[in-house]
Amino acid sequence: MAGDTRDNNSVPQPRGSPPGETAPPAHVNTPNKVYEVFQGPPQNANALPEGSGQNTAGSTPQVAKFSDALKTLRVEDIKQVYMYPCVRESLLYGIGGGFGMGGVRALWGAPIPKAANWAVGTFVFVAFANHEFCQYRRFLEKSHMKRAVEIIDRKKAAKEAEAKQKRDERRRLKDEADKAAEEAAKKSSWKFW
Repeated sequence: MAGDTRDNNSVPQPRGSPPGETAPPAHVNTPNKVYEVFQGPPQNANALPEGSGQNTAGSTPQVAKFSDALKTLRVEDIKQVYMYPCVRESLLYGIGGGFGMGGVRALWGAPIPKAANWAVGTFVFVAFANHEFCQYRRFLEKSHMKRAVEIIDRKKAAKEAEAKQKRDERRRLKDEADKAAEEAAKKSSWKFW
C-alpha cells in the first residue's frame, strides 16, 4: 500500500489491540497444559512409582539391615532413654529382680557365672514383662480417659441443651408477659372524650 508508512523493524500489533499497547511480559503468559507448569511431560500412568516395592521391572526392594538400624541410633537417644514412658520403672524392676534371683542362686550354691546368667536372664525377662504391662496399663488409662471425656462432653451438651431450653422458655414467657402488659397499657391509656 502506498499510504502505509510502517517501519519494518517495529513489532506488529495484534488485530483489535489499541495503538500503543504492548504484549504482556513472558512471566504473565499462562501455559496451555498442566505439565508445562511443572516442567516435564506426564509420566506413564501404567508405571509404578519408584521405590514402591512392587516394581514389575525386575528390581527387588532393598532389605533393611541391622547396621542400617544402628546408623539411625543417636547418642542423645541413649542418654535420654529413662525419659520414655515406662522405661525407668521397668529397668528398676528388672535390676531388682535380676539382683534378687542372682543372689538367691548364689546363696543356694550355684557357681557365680551360672548365678550371673540367671541374674541377667531375670533382668531381661522382668524388665520386658514390666514394660509391656506398663504399656498395657497406659493404653487402658488412655481409653478410659477418652471414654470419660466423651461422657463429660455428652453431659455438657445435654446441660447446654437444657439450659437453652430453659432460656427459650423464660424468653417466651417474658415476651408473653410483655405483650400482655402492652395490650393492657393500650387499653388503659385509650380514653374516649
